[in-house]
Amino acid sequence: MNKLNSLYDKRVDCISIQICLRVEEYLSIVHKAYKKSGGIIGQRDALKTKSAIQIRQRMINDISSGTVLPPVVIGIISVDKSYDDITNFDTSEFLDFISSVKPDEISLIDGMQRTTAIIEAMVMNGELKDSILRVEFWIAKKINSLIYRMLVLNTGQVPWNLRRQIEVIYRSLIDEIEKNVSELSLLKVDERGRRSQAGQYQADDVIELYLAFGSRKEKINTKEKLADEFTRLDFIEATEKNVFTEYFFETLNVMVKIDKELGRYENVSELRFSSGKDLFNSQPARIGFVTAVARKVFGRPGNEKTILQQNTNWDEFISIATKHIEVIRSMSPDEIKIYLSFDTLNEKLSIKSARVGDYEREFFLKSFETLIDEKFLLPSYEACWRSY
Repeated sequence: MNKLNSLYDKRVDCISIQICLRVEEYLSIVHKAYKKSGGIIGQRDALKTKSAIQIRQRMINDISSGTVLPPVVIGIISVDKSYDDITNFDTSEFLDFISSVKPDEISLIDGMQRTTAIIEAMVMNGELKDSILRVEFWIAKKINSLIYRMLVLNTGQVPWNLRRQIEVIYRSLIDEIEKNVSELSLLKVDERGRRSQAGQYQADDVIELYLAFGSRKEKINTKEKLADEFTRLDFIEATEKNVFTEYFFETLNVMVKIDKELGRYENVSELRFSSGKDLFNSQPARIGFVTAVARKVFGRPGNEKTILQQNTNWDEFISIATKHIEVIRSMSPDEIKIYLSFDTLNEKLSIKSARVGDYEREFFLKSFETLIDEKFLLPSYEACWRSY
């Protein structure tokens, strides 16, 4: 067997390996990655416009006729094997390596529609399982390398919004978050759990925090609206930096620790913000916090800081945030009540607005930017709530 066709990407520290597989082999790899959610087809809504349906049917017909498709791209997170070991594999050894990779560490980052068309074509012609398909594997040690690669692959294309792109590697990202943010408890969709204590968050909400952190914007329509090119580029500029995910994980760590310390104050009230855990029970508050941190470290979109400035800003943030957590930890529950100034917060958020969600995200972004600008050295959060 010949050695693999491989290239090393210096920019984001990952390797690209392209091989040819039988369709049946390829589908077994992809199915293994998605078996927990029932296969591939449901991972992305079928395009429903007349022209899209015609194009899709044409692709199915072409596949049935033996067309050669552009390579599909699979992403893999691997920390057990060195890049040198992998690139020295022959094809058989490489396939053995792929079969040993955990499903949560494999993702299809380019080729969802082609794969769906292949599956539908096989229903009509079972012999297609022996057809040959080019497959490109991007193998990385860190999740942000794959995210960067995924965004670059899809820049300039219409079908994917930013949320859809991130959801393709949803499991890998969530797995990385759980490994690196020890005090955080994620509630998955299938578990149908609701936050009952500080430090618990819905997994899809945390994905949104990741998007906000990367784009440095508090308003991201992650469910329906196509991501604009500026948002995509802002996110690429962040994710190409090797420290990006580490900064995000540590930002979550800080938020969780503050959440848990504030959660020591408990109160029963009909007001929205009553107990300490109510603050970060609010997704707009969480979005505001992580976006404020991202802007402190990376700069505002369009006004990025140098790497040296980012490192300096990050060290300063961690230093003042650590002291802030220690200050709250030293407080009694009654002192936390006074410190939170929830009377002011509830009053400020009682203002009627046509777009409540946008208003609250702007409000909390400004509030936490004030907190960070003041180096957390405020007698209470009241100055934060009054800053907007």
